[in-house]
Amino acid sequence: MTNTPKVSVIVPTYNRAAYLPATLDTLTRQAFNCGLKPAARGSTEPTLVHGASSPLAGKGFGFEIIVVDDGSTDATCDAVTPYLGCDVSYERMEHTGLPAPINRGLELACGEYAMLANDHDLYAPETLASLIEALDAHPSAVLAVSDVVLVTPDASREVATYSFPYRGLVDGRQFLVEQLLPGIGSIAPHNMFRRDALMGEVLDATYGPSCDVELWLRLASRGDVVHVPQTLVRVRDRDEGSAHFQANHRLVEQALRAKRAYMPADMDHVSRRAIEAGWRRRVDRSAAVSLWRALEAGRVEEKGAVRELARREGTRAGGLAVDALTRLPGPLSLALLRGARRLWGEPR
Repeated sequence: MTNTPKVSVIVPTYNRAAYLPATLDTLTRQAFNCGLKPAARGSTEPTLVHGASSPLAGKGFGFEIIVVDDGSTDATCDAVTPYLGCDVSYERMEHTGLPAPINRGLELACGEYAMLANDHDLYAPETLASLIEALDAHPSAVLAVSDVVLVTPDASREVATYSFPYRGLVDGRQFLVEQLLPGIGSIAPHNMFRRDALMGEVLDATYGPSCDVELWLRLASRGDVVHVPQTLVRVRDRDEGSAHFQANHRLVEQALRAKRAYMPADMDHVSRRAIEAGWRRRVDRSAAVSLWRALEAGRVEEKGAVRELARREGTRAGGLAVDALTRLPGPLSLALLRGARRLWGEPR
């Protein structure tokens, strides 16, 4: 590894001992000094090859992987231990929730570039090489994004593919308006960015687990974006252990607050109304899914918050429907919501 890494890969984690090793396997396949090469076709395990180097090694690139444990209560520490000493570091902190572990990782980072890696996703062997080369080739770009494929929680089946309609450099405002503002979540969470584009700032804690949504909006407002037209990340769909799964209605509120903050003041009225209408439709779905999850888990105390979200942020019809569902007997509400889920799928 070079004295100063080209990129710092930050992996915030909480109670993901079951998934984290697979994520680290895919990340350490790209390490320069660990002697790892990509797994053979049909295998999920990397092969140890002494003296192996990555495609970037000859260019003087190196990277570090920083795992920040947000006070896990499972065997996360044991899961990380085999990887330590191989350009992988581990730090445990008291459980605080996002964005604290990400911000701690940024404090520890030394790379010119940074990448936030989810603790349950799977990364192609060329992920770092492709994103580094894209940023190097486009000095005006503060953010490099790739296409991704959504897979089931056990990664056995593909669910959906998310790709961008660009090839190469795109104006940051255009990307913000066309890709980041529509919808509720972020379809660009798997990327690499210039650390100096943060201008000494960190992720905003007032956005909680939606802090990354605000980060991508902030970066796109500061510079261009470069799209790498490759599917580099396999994103596991959220399972019941995910904080995003359990608190979807709160994430929606935080994400919408971030998007409103970055809506360009000079955007034309028609475009603004179209984006806001899209938000309301997505809130209808998100509220229904949040209500289903709350009832499935026996968290009936959340019905009021979900009902208020649908009333305030959804369509009029959606608000009335969610209100009616919260007032029906639990078993009947669940039966109706399960049927709706099969029709709608789950919002992201």
